[in-house]
Amino acid sequence: MRCPNCKSKNVGKIGGNLFFCRECFCEIKVKGDKFIIKLYDQEGRIKKVQYVI
Repeated sequence: MRCPNCKSKNVGKIGGNLFFCRECFCEIKVKGDKFIIKLYDQEGRIKKVQYVI
């Protein structure tokens, strides 16, 4: 799997349909044919949520 945010292959599975990109530090949830991407800042707070089809 590639990160839909930064296109990196450095993505690990953290459970069920949940993945984490080690390059851009985003959490990726797969829901059917859509991605929900949560971007975090350096302190662990959610910075931005994106929906990608």
